[in-house]
Amino acid sequence: MPTDAQLRGLYRLIYWLTYIMLQPVHIACIDERTNNLYVLAGNTEDLEFQITPNGEVF
Repeated sequence: MPTDAQLRGLYRLIYWLTYIMLQPVHIACIDERTNNLYVLAGNTEDLEFQITPNGEVF
């Protein structure tokens, strides 16, 4: 289950990708091994992001 900080970070990231950068988001899921949220985006699926449980985006 994502933390509140992860959900806030996910919202900001998705907003930035779709409304500012006009890039599609293909998948957003949680990595059960690390508890990080994983986001795959971009027209050619070349943008990858991870959001840690404390909300940091990498």
